[in-house]
Amino acid sequence: MILVSLLLIFIALFVVWKKRRGTILLAAGAAFWLLGSCLPGPLVRLANDTYASMKDPSFGSRMAIVVLGGGTSYDRHGRLVPKGDAMTRIDLAASLYKRCIEMEKACFVIVSGGNPQHHEQSEAQLYGSLLLDAGVARKDLILEDESLDTYENARNTEKILRSRQYDTSVLITSSLHMRRAMLAFDAFELHPQPAVAYIRPSLTWWLPHRRGWFDSNSALHELVGIARFYVWRWLGLY
Repeated sequence: MILVSLLLIFIALFVVWKKRRGTILLAAGAAFWLLGSCLPGPLVRLANDTYASMKDPSFGSRMAIVVLGGGTSYDRHGRLVPKGDAMTRIDLAASLYKRCIEMEKACFVIVSGGNPQHHEQSEAQLYGSLLLDAGVARKDLILEDESLDTYENARNTEKILRSRQYDTSVLITSSLHMRRAMLAFDAFELHPQPAVAYIRPSLTWWLPHRRGWFDSNSALHELVGIARFYVWRWLGLY
């Protein structure tokens, strides 16, 4: 949606600033050319920040595994499935849970994600069913299906953790999302270990590429979200 918003800004300028229409067209063309070719890589690297690697978390005697939703979508058969790289988050959560059980430690999984897309299931419900299939015990699975954004993920997870006993927590999401997620969780005095489920590769092209626009949009979405976090915290909203 960031690139859509940028396009709308250029259209508005084109309509209002009649004497500079040629300049606006050149600026818009150059911006979208760069965003689809050579800028995606640097933007992704900037958004990934220090989370462009996968590190094994340490296991405590009582471990909380928090999985953040990444959306839902329909496949070509009309089935509701995790969107984008969200399946990697489920796989990592199931793997960490299995290792935790094998080490004879107490652990539970919180899946945080509502239904902003208004599908027949929330992110938490869909991901939760897949985690059960992957071997997570029902008694160790907690579904938080009201969150509509990262801030609400942190706020609602904090309410759950406040009533549970644990000594170690792990936060699972993608590399692009991790920096913003950690900021939100830190704002609620939660300091989980980051567990990156998927690292977005930083790719560039000589010519504009559809993947380039997608990567630029995703990276800019996270960077704008990080900037907004600091602004809202400065204003006292966080």
